[in-house]
Amino acid sequence: MKTFLTHLFALLNAEYQYAVLRNFEELPDGNSSRDVDLLIPKSELRRLRKILPQLAHEDHCRILYTNEDNQFFTIVFVDGAFEVFQLDFQYNFAWMGIDLLDEREVLKKRIFNGKVYHLPPYLTFLPKYLYSRILGAAYPQKYAAVRAAALADNEAAIEAHLTKMSGGRGGLAYWDKAGKWTLRRQAFFAALKQHFGRAFSRMALFLGGYFLDLFRRRGLMISFSGPDGCGKTTVIELLRKRLAVNTPVLFHFRPSLLPNLGEVAHKAKVIKEVDRNFDKPHRGSKKGILSSLIRLNYYMLDYSLGYLVKVLPLRQRKSIVFFDRYFTDVIVDSERSSIYLSPKFIAFWRFFLPRCQYNFLFRVEPETILSRKKELTKEDMQVIYSRLEYLASIDKRYYWIDNNTTPEAAVDQILDALGRYGK
Repeated sequence: MKTFLTHLFALLNAEYQYAVLRNFEELPDGNSSRDVDLLIPKSELRRLRKILPQLAHEDHCRILYTNEDNQFFTIVFVDGAFEVFQLDFQYNFAWMGIDLLDEREVLKKRIFNGKVYHLPPYLTFLPKYLYSRILGAAYPQKYAAVRAAALADNEAAIEAHLTKMSGGRGGLAYWDKAGKWTLRRQAFFAALKQHFGRAFSRMALFLGGYFLDLFRRRGLMISFSGPDGCGKTTVIELLRKRLAVNTPVLFHFRPSLLPNLGEVAHKAKVIKEVDRNFDKPHRGSKKGILSSLIRLNYYMLDYSLGYLVKVLPLRQRKSIVFFDRYFTDVIVDSERSSIYLSPKFIAFWRFFLPRCQYNFLFRVEPETILSRKKELTKEDMQVIYSRLEYLASIDKRYYWIDNNTTPEAAVDQILDALGRYGK
């Protein structure tokens, strides 16, 4: 990462107009926070994006994934040591298309410390403060030192900008107390008054982008599957720590928008008691075709509706979503869900559900699993593995992970796969 950042900032300093937004002191020699926030004009970013993949490749870094919206372009890398870091390129200071600051004017105030361009203290403070107040939140107390430094740096500029944004009603003291709807209305009219054409076009672009975002999937959606005792949980938690720049949200098996089917049947008085012995997931007796079809359709309904209600909003916010098992488990270990249908028949229905970009399949020797858990027999595991092999053979979204050594080694394999196939 250090070599890549050194080369990146050498390129930026030579050819691009940019500024580090915060935590510039260690750059480019180091970055303890594992993410770098930069302001850059969108036209400049378009030019840089063409070069970034090759620059990363030359320094043995690979792209895990990218995200983009009407304000940010985010790119996440993994380096040769499987360490993860993130670059956030911001190209405007707008809220819902309303300019809170003019990025062109902000970049004119940038400072060069001999290594990187950065912003003066008052412009480090203003963006965070404006966003906090426009959303109706207090400026975070943990940034009190940043506020104090900003006022010491250029209190007059802060007061002037906030007074202009409030339509002349007041500066910092006014913004500290005013309600969010009042501030939003005043910022809207201030933006129109200052640059009508620019404000109108940005608001129109925001509304168009917001509509498209309802159908756009950002972030990553990844599932992890394998027999009980294969070590998924430990690997998943280690991977979440590695991806702390955007800590993944974890779901178990399904979104669970709908309750357990047994609970539904109990409330409907179809059954008298609910079996809640979850420590033995394979405890159920064999069910008939009709019962199995009902369960399969119920789970599919939960995956579909649960995705829309619980998962899609996370992805629209560019979150990473992890599923411990997901629908893959219904396919390869359907008996666990009391579904007794052909695995190939069940596998066909995956096309009608929201799909993960990556499905990691854990391979562990049966003897190792048996030393951890006695729930499955060796024969049961062989059946599950044969079904996993089938899935991997027909769908390129499934990737094998060898978890016979250490969890750390498995995490490295996953990051390696994400780096090889990520975009």
